[in-house]
Amino acid sequence: MEWQKVSTGYMLRGARYGARLVLDETPFFEFILDGISFGALPAVSCFDRQNEKERLSNIEVTQLETSGDCLIVKFGAESNLWKTHTFVWKFEQRRAEYSHTVQGEGQLGRCFFFSSGIPGEYDDGESSGSAANARINVEHYFNPKVNLGNVAEYTSSQLSWTGLGGEQRVGGDAFLPERACSLFAPSPLFFSFYEGKSNLGIGLGTQPGLYRFNAFEYSGARKKGSAFYINYLGYTEAEGEFTSPSIALTFGSDPLDAMEKYVDWMDEKGYTTQFGNEEVPEWHYAPVFCGWAEQTVQAERHGIAPGAEATQANYEAWIAEAERRGIPISTIVIDDKWQKYYGTFEIDTDKWPDMKAFIHRQHEAGRHVVLWTASYSSEGVPEEMCVRNKDGRKMFADVANPAYEALIREQISYLVREVGVDGFKEDWFGGSGREADIPGYGKLHGIEYARRFQHILWDAAHKEKPDALIETQTPNPLYRESSDVLRLNDLWFSSRNVCETMQTRARISRICGWRAIDCDNASCTTPEEWFKYAQFQVRLGTPALYFLNATESFQEQVPDEMWSYLASLWKKYVRENF
Repeated sequence: MEWQKVSTGYMLRGARYGARLVLDETPFFEFILDGISFGALPAVSCFDRQNEKERLSNIEVTQLETSGDCLIVKFGAESNLWKTHTFVWKFEQRRAEYSHTVQGEGQLGRCFFFSSGIPGEYDDGESSGSAANARINVEHYFNPKVNLGNVAEYTSSQLSWTGLGGEQRVGGDAFLPERACSLFAPSPLFFSFYEGKSNLGIGLGTQPGLYRFNAFEYSGARKKGSAFYINYLGYTEAEGEFTSPSIALTFGSDPLDAMEKYVDWMDEKGYTTQFGNEEVPEWHYAPVFCGWAEQTVQAERHGIAPGAEATQANYEAWIAEAERRGIPISTIVIDDKWQKYYGTFEIDTDKWPDMKAFIHRQHEAGRHVVLWTASYSSEGVPEEMCVRNKDGRKMFADVANPAYEALIREQISYLVREVGVDGFKEDWFGGSGREADIPGYGKLHGIEYARRFQHILWDAAHKEKPDALIETQTPNPLYRESSDVLRLNDLWFSSRNVCETMQTRARISRICGWRAIDCDNASCTTPEEWFKYAQFQVRLGTPALYFLNATESFQEQVPDEMWSYLASLWKKYVRENF
């Protein structure tokens, strides 16, 4: 790899990709992959303070040299907010890397990459104009955030985010399935722009503990260009010096190939965590029955909320029905709402008069019992342990409060140690402060806030049972430390080609490191689509069943011959694997 002087600046040659540095008033790199110009990325980016917009001037190259097999290009710029602002690009055979550092003091706002601000629909917006924003030349990009619309491909003009939840909203749209995105949360902080089999991945990473933002966002290609950014919302401060997260530019034959190279980079840099258990306990792979779809079916028939059907009597009846059908079930997931309050992990003894005895009977039958849980819900949690918005409304439990942590640790330990619970299925994940200046909030924020709850849940359960199962929906390599099984999550009735959809979700999960995968279920689709997926699950991961009497959406009956074949197939899976 070497730089060659050309009329417009410098050209990097010798790798699969090329990078042309143009030394303009706002210098930029044009990235070329397999002979295709993917676009122009400004060499410098703005880093705003909360409520203060940065403007850059007098940009210059301060270093352009080789270090081993790596080419390094550094830039400096004058800033209206910071004492100094420097920018570092590193080019290797496999990838390129970018980050920038500010010196000074202040609450951090938006941190941009390849842009000076978010351009408006038809004007500069808050940016410095088209020359200071990214220019995307290819038509499509991939986003690994799983959504109810099963949409993974976007046109480059469409905005989107990946992580927990972005700040951008589409005005006037009450609901868009592709924006109901909490199914994988946080999803990998990655986008892949592509043309045919040429893919340019743009992924973000930083040290564990520093993911104090909700999402990695892409503004969409507007008239004045595109912006990539994160938003600290003022909850993190620069105290003398602060370096942005790093961006890796990876190159692959398809979007997931580029993402796999991004995850490899994350691991090499130490931007991930590792699994708490080196070996996956065998029972984590065994067939699952979750009662959620049975609850929704019965609730519709009775005209009540699905949570009201999460009773001991119902689950005993459903397990008996599975036994009658000869379906081998190893793990029972008691779903929403076995608990008195979502936030306190207390058993609702009206619904579950003797959960301990129920679990004991399942253990005697060779089964395990896992409880569904909402994540850091404020319901039932003392007022002083909750985060409130500016209007005083409770938002969620305060995971940074030691009193709240002690409260739920004690109850989780009690459920595992005394009641016999074998683990928890985490759900309703992804809420975090998405506005600035929330009173008493900010010790933790964003992805780190949600990560702390998951760690408490995992740690408390595993201290009582080393082989406990914590099932999550968090296929982000940062969350490996507190997740045992990754669930592929929900589908809607209109979902077709379920096998292909779930195969993509499973590939995302495995690329991010997960070995044990709960296939979830297709209980709200047609009986035919459900049956195809029920058979496919034994090749994909841990097979799961959500209903025994009727499908979730239209309460259609499944023919006896389907049940009989499914029972024989799952018995074969058990014989061959356990």
